[in-house]
Amino acid sequence: MYHTKMTTWRTYLFITFSILTTLGMFMIDPISTQYDESVGRIIMIIILAGCVLSILFAFIVFRTSDEKKRWASIGLLFTIFNICIIAYFIWIGIRLA
Repeated sequence: MYHTKMTTWRTYLFITFSILTTLGMFMIDPISTQYDESVGRIIMIIILAGCVLSILFAFIVFRTSDEKKRWASIGLLFTIFNICIIAYFIWIGIRLA
């Protein structure tokens, strides 16, 4: 039987986590300077949680055979970008410590 591929809630949740994590990375400095440092720490925790959830949903979405992969591929690009930025800052932190 022929199954049509469709975009499901998993893909939408995956791309939402990916984009919100990226936005959090860009907004952490303006928000931290405007408010208190504790708000910056909360945003860092949200960024790390969003990155972990994005990776988890990447595995779920790409393992599902009846899922369209176009939007999931865009979310994967955002997730890879986020991981590279986090790894870069961890590497800089280790080098400067």
